[in-house]
Amino acid sequence: MGQAETAQNETQPENLSAQAEAAEHDLKLEDLLAQVEQCIGQLENPQISLEDSFRYYEEGIRRLKMCSSKVAQIEQKMLVINSQGELEDF
Repeated sequence: MGQAETAQNETQPENLSAQAEAAEHDLKLEDLLAQVEQCIGQLENPQISLEDSFRYYEEGIRRLKMCSSKVAQIEQKMLVINSQGELEDF
């Protein structure tokens, strides 16, 4: 398999899903957003099949939900200094 075929296979929706499941819990918010952008880039490709478009759309939505969950987790961990200078959960 040539480099071009290898690179193309790495961006196939099936490979994105497999990679996502393996490292889903370790991803940073920035990484998830980059993957959403990758899905959007693929959706903007006029050469993509309708079937692949649906797969990338589904993957992008799944990633956005993960982003939302990560943001909620981060918000829960934030600390706010109250008026007396003490730390309390946000």
